[in-house]
Parts: sequence; C-alpha cells; structure tokens
Amino acid sequence: MNSPKSNQLPLGHLLLALAIVAVWGTNFVVIKLSLEAFPPFLFAALRYTFAFLPLAFFIPRPKVSWANMCAYGVAIGVGQFGILFFAIDGRISPGLASLVVQTQVFFTIGFAMFFAKERLKLYQAVAVSVSMTGLGVIALHTDTNTTFLGIALVVIAGLSWGIGNTVSRRAGSIICLLMSSGQVCFRYHHSF
Repeated sequence: MNSPKSNQLPLGHLLLALAIVAVWGTNFVVIKLSLEAFPPFLFAALRYTFAFLPLAFFIPRPKVSWANMCAYGVAIGVGQFGILFFAIDGRISPGLASLVVQTQVFFTIGFAMFFAKERLKLYQAVAVSVSMTGLGVIALHTDTNTTFLGIALVVIAGLSWGIGNTVSRRAGSIICLLMSSGQVCFRYHHSF
C-alpha cells in the first residue's frame, strides 16, 4: 500500500536551506571585512582564483565557446564582483549593496525581452515598477555610509550580473553550482 506523500519539508532540506541563507546573509559582511585587507579588484581576482583552482583538477571545462566563457567571466568576475567590491570599499554599506545589486533582475528581464522577445505580464510590470520606486527612494536618502556613487556602482554591478545571466542563457542548457565565491557552470543534456 502506498503511503500518502507528505507536504512537510524534510529536515535535511530545511538545514541545507538555512545553511544557504546563513552563507548569503553573511557574505556581504565578510566582503566588507576582507576589503580592509585587500584592494577591491585584487580581492575579486583572489576570490575566483581560490574557487577555481581546487575545482580545475576535478571538473572538466564547460562545453561552451571560449568567447561565451570569457564574456561570462568578465561580466561576473570583473563587472559584477569587481565593481561591487569597489563600491562596498567605502561608497555603500554592505547591507544596502546586497539589496541594490538585485537590480540585476531588471536588467535580466530587459535583456530577455530584447534578445528572446519575452513579454512581461501585468503583475510582473507592477512588481518591477514598485521595485524601481523603492530603488529611487533609496537613492534619494543616502548618508555618510552610502553615497550616490556607491549606489550607481552597485547598479552597474547589477547590469553586469544581468549580462552574465544573458550570456549564460545563450550558452544553452547548463547547470550552475552556486558558491559563495561565484558560480561554476556545466552544460548538461537531458532527454524526456
């Protein structure tokens, strides 16, 4: 006899979700502390170097073109993280940066509309409008910990993240392992 399926989240999954929240929740604070010891772009380079080196010996190169892989690396490594670290280095608070960098959603949506001819539904357009209004309110209320330049730099980091998302999407079907140091992506094939 089949037992009924439980809608309860297994304990292992709950603990994994909490671990991810803890890593992402402390990520920007660790970035701020690390920037006291390293210049922003060096720190971004070190972050990716130390994430890449152990994996380079165990994981094959993704089956994407070198142009695609380099475009993704520049957009995410230099554009998103390099500029984000530069902004957090005295131009914006880490907590606010973690919020403003989510402008990547606007850019990713815009690129999907432009390149993939996707269309927004009404509720999505309303959500984007509310979010943009919130970003405008944030921009108008900067203080000594947050400058307008800091906000602008983090928006540029969000733009770079959106470019990285678009480049990744154009690469085809890939799996991305999310790590605190970035993403490692692999192409996969599936059959139904």
